[in-house]
Amino acid sequence: MANAEWEKVKEALQKPVSKEAMRAAAQAFKRYRTVTLAKGKGSQPTLVSLGYKKTYPSAVPVDKIPDELERNPEFFNLMKRIVTREKE
Repeated sequence: MANAEWEKVKEALQKPVSKEAMRAAAQAFKRYRTVTLAKGKGSQPTLVSLGYKKTYPSAVPVDKIPDELERNPEFFNLMKRIVTREKE
């Protein structure tokens, strides 16, 4: 089940940046986290980016990723590169 939810996150991140795509990715990530936590995998990792002059925080707790995905196009693109393993 968690793998299916992760695939939905990947699909949502494949779309071009738009308010709708960002909202869809945030909702997909929230569903993925809900399923993962229900299975008892409750670690609290933090996504860290050491980029210079970024418009998002350099450390984002995993439970705050959906909020940042929905709010910030630059963060959406970062997650897209991470999840799809794209090169810049």
